[in-house]
Amino acid sequence: MKTLTKIDLEDYIRGANILGCGGGGTAASGQEMVEYAFEKGYKFKLRDISEYKPDEMLCIISGVGGGVPPEVKKKVEPYAKMFEQTREARFKRLLKTTEELANYIGKEFSTYVPSETGGGNGVMPMLLNAMEDKTSVDGDGCGRAKPEIGISLTHVAGIPIAPISMVTPFYESIIMKSAVDDYRGEDITRHVAVASGGSVTAARSSATAKEFKKGIAVGQVTRCMKIGAAIRKAMEAGSDPVAAFVKAGEAVKFFEGKVSGYEFEGKGGFNWGNWHIEGSGKYKGHKLKVWYKNENIVSWLDGRPHVVSPDLICIVDAKTSGGLSNFSTAGNEGKEVAVLAVKAVEQWRTPKGVEIFGPRHFGFDLDYVPMEKVLKA
Repeated sequence: MKTLTKIDLEDYIRGANILGCGGGGTAASGQEMVEYAFEKGYKFKLRDISEYKPDEMLCIISGVGGGVPPEVKKKVEPYAKMFEQTREARFKRLLKTTEELANYIGKEFSTYVPSETGGGNGVMPMLLNAMEDKTSVDGDGCGRAKPEIGISLTHVAGIPIAPISMVTPFYESIIMKSAVDDYRGEDITRHVAVASGGSVTAARSSATAKEFKKGIAVGQVTRCMKIGAAIRKAMEAGSDPVAAFVKAGEAVKFFEGKVSGYEFEGKGGFNWGNWHIEGSGKYKGHKLKVWYKNENIVSWLDGRPHVVSPDLICIVDAKTSGGLSNFSTAGNEGKEVAVLAVKAVEQWRTPKGVEIFGPRHFGFDLDYVPMEKVLKA
């Protein structure tokens, strides 16, 4: 077990913000949680999944939501004014979510597991663990960020998504006792989020540590800290932070250039859009398009399919290697960026993993081709 320092957590946020592929919550929200925890004297303790007893209970806790039309937000404004929207209130709602699930199944949880890698969503369960003096597991439920809760390594491993506890921003509690499958669990939870103005907190996939060994990306927290530390040290030394990410993250830079267009639409509890990037340097004369649904999912180089999910498409600032967000409605056009690919964890590369997270899941008539084969070709 290791007690994490503030620098460790800031390094984690930096690395997770890149592997979040444009989603995973914002780095600013993660930093806010870290500041709050250290103000309160909470300790972040990390240990490997193998250090938990086989029968200890774990669950995933996350926020669910994204873009909704303005009229939906307007409809819930009166309710939002009835309740505190401070950070303490947000954390209280998160704890209420896990308490509701624990009460329903009649068992306490030893730790809360992040649903995904991300600057905000990865930190949030670790904060809840610190608030309750619990250790956090060195891993998460995806090994990157993803747009739907049904896209989860717990799904690949056969861990049921239900029961699911949900708490809205207005302290309403919902228990979904059962789900036909993970896709139905996602759809119903997403509808609750949309009806709540675009967000809801959800606790799900309660299972033993023995079962979770196959349902997480093992070592993902340590991996993000390593990436973040390498970038930080490169910036301090005045060297190339993108090159530092390539080395520490085992990434491949496959494009660079200027963002010539950035499309954004919030609907159905998701953010949707495209990045259009004009190549520069050795990529001059070429164009890259990246489609996202909260996270970067499919890319096309000069109109031909290129790197696709579940492999990671990371768009970063060319000067700082900071991960760029798909939750920004504007401000990305004109930026100089580098685009990098990272191999998905092995569970995603199985037939079941590709079925759940490959491009066909998102409606594209494309087969998944591993990034190393695409880039070699």
